[in-house]
Amino acid sequence: MTRFSSIAAIVGMVVIAGSCKKESDTNPYENIVPVNNSQPGMEELEPGNFAWLHAKVFLPTCANSGCHDGSFEPEFRSISSAYNTLVNHPVISNDLQNSYQYRVVPGNVSASLLNTRLTQELPNSSGIMPLSLSQGSDWEQLSAQYIQQIQEWIQTGAKDMFGNPAPAAGADFPPQVEGLLVFPSGNTSDPYERIEGEALSPIQIEAAAVDIWIHWTDDQTPVQELSATVVKWSDTSSDFELAPVSNVSLSGPVTGPDFSGNTVQYRFKGSIDFSTSEPGDTYFIRCYASDGEQQQLTEVPNEGSSDLVTAIFVLQIQ
Repeated sequence: MTRFSSIAAIVGMVVIAGSCKKESDTNPYENIVPVNNSQPGMEELEPGNFAWLHAKVFLPTCANSGCHDGSFEPEFRSISSAYNTLVNHPVISNDLQNSYQYRVVPGNVSASLLNTRLTQELPNSSGIMPLSLSQGSDWEQLSAQYIQQIQEWIQTGAKDMFGNPAPAAGADFPPQVEGLLVFPSGNTSDPYERIEGEALSPIQIEAAAVDIWIHWTDDQTPVQELSATVVKWSDTSSDFELAPVSNVSLSGPVTGPDFSGNTVQYRFKGSIDFSTSEPGDTYFIRCYASDGEQQQLTEVPNEGSSDLVTAIFVLQIQ
């Protein structure tokens, strides 16, 4: 069985656990030793997912000191900053013929400057990217595979990590979730951990009240101005129409890691009481917010999200 087959199999177990009630209190993960892993590894996502590309390429290879670490755009330190400064983002440095309008043109690899910078040396540029490699980068060994994955991501619409279509050029980007922490109620120092395993494993929580902290980001709207922030939970991965709702409000902030490993401030907290749950019960979480620019509430994850992305937002009673 391949690595990604194993991941799919374990995620399938999570989905099954959430789809039907267990007949016993047996916890299928009781023999797995917990580790300090409050955030999942994005490299465990399917190749070609934007968060996977960020974890495997943009962060370790391009966000090195003095390059795309915030010194200049594109800005690759976080998943959202990388996505927002690539997709339908106007180019700053062009070729001699001004052939390119955007860094990434969804559905059009040849019109995307990103692809050209990775594969050709433009006369009016500093050279083929990347110019230098961070320690630990495997770009030299796997660059052909990575370039192919980037090209396929562009060609299939340059979707964000949650499977949302790319916004039109010049449009406001919807809010994005870049981190999830779950604490015992009233606790802000000891988040619940994910279980050790090959896949994106559930966060193991107690049958008690918990606080869910969400790290929302937005390209233009200050996060303090996001509205309609709520969280829903369901014992199935897809039925959220009538799912219970908990308001999420500005609080804290609490400092913790985001999905990219950066230390950030979590400002949105919701509380859910799982005290009537039983060991092995599994819950799927969805987060909602509005920046006032989108016609619909932003839902994370959503029906377009892959099973592996959905697995990031799973809680299981220990």
